[in-house]
Amino acid sequence: MSDASKDEEDGASQNDNLNISLPTVLCTDTSDPEPSQANIILSSESKLSLPSALGTPTSPLVVNSPLSLPNSPTPFVKSLQTCSNKSLDEPQIGSKQKQQNNTMSNSVNNSGSATGNPRNKCALQPGHSLMDWIRLGNSGKDLTGVGGRMRPVSPSELALHKTQNDAWLAIRGRVYNITHYLPYHPGGPEELMRGAGMDATELFDKVHPWVNYDSLLAKCLVGPLSFDRPDAEELFNSSISSTKSDKLKEPSKAQELVRKSMENLANCITPVRKKITAKSEENVKGSPPSKIMQSLIQSSDLPVSISRRAASSPAKTINKLKDSPASLRFDWIQTSAKLIISIYTGPLANPGGCAKLIEGSLLIEVATDSWLRTIRLIPEGNLVEPLQLRVFSESGKIEVVAMKAENKVWKGCGETIFGEAIQITTPRKMECRVMDVSKVSHDTSLITLAPIAGPALVPLGHHVRVHHTTDSECIRSYTPIGDGWDSQSNEFSALKLTIKRYELGALSPHLTSLKLGDLITISGPYGNFQLLPLKAVKTLYLIAAGTGITPMLGLLRFMLGRSNPKCERLHLVFFNKTEEDILFKDKFDEISRQDDRLNVLHVLSNEPAWTGLKGRISLDILSQVVKKESINSSEENTHFACLCGPTEFTHTGMDLLKKIGMKESHIHAFIG
Repeated sequence: MSDASKDEEDGASQNDNLNISLPTVLCTDTSDPEPSQANIILSSESKLSLPSALGTPTSPLVVNSPLSLPNSPTPFVKSLQTCSNKSLDEPQIGSKQKQQNNTMSNSVNNSGSATGNPRNKCALQPGHSLMDWIRLGNSGKDLTGVGGRMRPVSPSELALHKTQNDAWLAIRGRVYNITHYLPYHPGGPEELMRGAGMDATELFDKVHPWVNYDSLLAKCLVGPLSFDRPDAEELFNSSISSTKSDKLKEPSKAQELVRKSMENLANCITPVRKKITAKSEENVKGSPPSKIMQSLIQSSDLPVSISRRAASSPAKTINKLKDSPASLRFDWIQTSAKLIISIYTGPLANPGGCAKLIEGSLLIEVATDSWLRTIRLIPEGNLVEPLQLRVFSESGKIEVVAMKAENKVWKGCGETIFGEAIQITTPRKMECRVMDVSKVSHDTSLITLAPIAGPALVPLGHHVRVHHTTDSECIRSYTPIGDGWDSQSNEFSALKLTIKRYELGALSPHLTSLKLGDLITISGPYGNFQLLPLKAVKTLYLIAAGTGITPMLGLLRFMLGRSNPKCERLHLVFFNKTEEDILFKDKFDEISRQDDRLNVLHVLSNEPAWTGLKGRISLDILSQVVKKESINSSEENTHFACLCGPTEFTHTGMDLLKKIGMKESHIHAFIG
């Protein structure tokens, strides 16, 4: 993955009685600032391990593994001068033995292995370090290429995936998609491609058997490697080699364990672990990290803690209501400075939620399908604000980032209590503080709000309502636009509302005149939009007018960022009066240049000098984008359309799409 340490060097001399290779370890000694080289023996029995994406602790880190430890910010190698110190009571090595050892050392150092020990490492491109690979795995991106669902893979299917654009390999009965990992491999893609399309267990064991590949490639796991039973001709034809009949042999205990483990891995469920006693479990969780590991963690901000899921964590669960959804699954990871909680709601669940600190506890609320579920964490140490909240819509993961009051590595995340699932009947109100006000166009402003209680997430395609009371209460609906559409980069989670000013409006003049620090009240979320209807969609049509573009912005980024199935074409038809009314035009142009799948068509109704399409929504305009023959010839459920704008515009658009040939079930209208 990344350069974990400097290349190891074999000693030029060896002892007749102690014929072992000693790993090189980076260390710091304040008493001797001069850097030099040496061989040091260091135990690798620390219980710390990198977090598994599947929710279980991995095997202990091996300190001489190039994939286990990152570079220290200011590393140097200490020389012990042990071989040349004549005061040590060690037997002298004869000249003949020295010559043999030197020959062996030169032979090893000239090895052509790109990943062996010693190894010829490849210079990685910027952004491809160990931490960058961990961040990519936690980003929610599907690294499996099969949607994240475990399934068996036959050797014949495995053999088809052997190119750098599509590379799979198998290690000890598990098949991994290594396509995304290739540029992160310290030995270079070519070395890793030697095992592509085949069972690479033997090759792996020859090069670096100590590497914790199960943790390293956990997010790339496709499924177990299966072997088909032979047909009747193979079984009863005596001319067939007897080795083929070996396929009928009963699987070994190890193979059976892998099979059962794979079954439990479906939907990212943590594999079944061997039951351990309370005493041994306490030893695993309570063993403090070594001083060297503590130093590395605090200096490099390396995530080191064990991930957990809800069912295996020391949690208290309140009795559930009948027909209520299952308890949330979660895992966690920590650095010396922060704690990260990842909550899994299911693929395309389109979750919303919020997080807040209450009397030292972290309360996380998650809303899906009109159900509200909560997790209360009583942390091992103190947490401080601000909290950060992110959502990965395709995988349905919510990530909560909390800062530690004291830079320290905890033994565990703390005690977790799962609340009873409650049906949402009334949207909640919350006070928000204005954090930023900026211009999007001549009459439209972008207001950034931070909920006072803590960060909040609105499901994709849903909206909130802004409340303002003078003589009477005035309420208006707005859809948060999500990240990436403004020029401001905020370090905290926020809600960003695009508000067009109407001089005679009841609420917009007040909202567009707000200043930093002002308070407003919002409620929500509202809406019925679901991501599941988009599961098989490969062509999406977004048809919007004016500020009706706001719910389309999140959908646009979601569809272009999907991995399974990949969106093949996205058409945006944007109706406005004049060219200066077009919101986020520069952003659309930028995305179009970067991704040719996006086709943007601007239609203006009151711009004499405009050379593009003119007029209002009509059958002629929509027919230029939504082709009837394409819809009829395509597979079922691969085309979908969304509309948003004034009520008359939306209803007219739905009627026109039906005339072109789109089914009503393949159209969603944002009205509210």
